[in-house]
Amino acid sequence: MAAFIDILGGLVGTFFIISVLSMLWKDNPIFRIGQQAIIGATIAHYILLNFKSALNNAVLPMLSGNFWLFIPLFLGVLMYTRLKNEIAWIARYPTSVLVGIGTGVMIAGTMRGQIIDQMKNTVLDLSKSIASGDSMGIFNYLLIVIGVVTSISFFTFTREHKGLLGASAKIGRIFLMISLGANWSGELVWYLTQLIGRLSWIINTVIKTMLLGG
Repeated sequence: MAAFIDILGGLVGTFFIISVLSMLWKDNPIFRIGQQAIIGATIAHYILLNFKSALNNAVLPMLSGNFWLFIPLFLGVLMYTRLKNEIAWIARYPTSVLVGIGTGVMIAGTMRGQIIDQMKNTVLDLSKSIASGDSMGIFNYLLIVIGVVTSISFFTFTREHKGLLGASAKIGRIFLMISLGANWSGELVWYLTQLIGRLSWIINTVIKTMLLGG
C-alpha cells in the first residue's frame, strides 16, 4: 500500500485532471475551481522562479562587485510602478527597453534561423545532390524549392494574382494547406497522447497501485 502522502497527491492530481476535462461537458464550478487553482499555482511558481533568478543573477553578483547589474535590476523594479495609477507611466520606460531588445533579438534570430539558413541549406543540399547524381535527393530539394517560392508568392499582395503569379499562388496555397494539415495533425496526436497518458496514470497509478495496492 502506498504512503498516505502519495495517495493524497495522486487524488489531488486526479481531481485537477478531471476538473479540466469536465470542460468538455460544459462550463461548471469544478472546472472553474481547477482552473483558478492551476493558474494560481503557475503564477506563484513563476514569481518564485523570477525572484530566485533576480537574486542569483543580479543581487548576489552585485554584492561581488558587478555593480553594472544595478541597471537591469532597476529597470525590472520600475515595472512594478504599473500597480499604482499615479506613477504607472514610469513602467513605459522599462517596457520600451524590453520590447526593443526583444524585437531586435527576435528579428535577427528569425532572419537567420528561418530564412537565411534555410535558403542556404536548401541550395547547398540541392547542389550536392546534383553533383552526386542522387535523383531522389534532386527531386526532394526541387520540391522544397518550388514549395518555398510558390508559398511566398501566395503572400504577394502588391499585385493581383493573375497569370504566372496567380498560378504560382494557387500552387503555394496547396503547399500551405498540406503543411498546416500536417502541423495540426501533429498537434492533435500530441494532445491525444497527453490525454491517454493522464488517463493511464489515473487507472494504473492512482487506482490500481495507490488505492487497491496492486
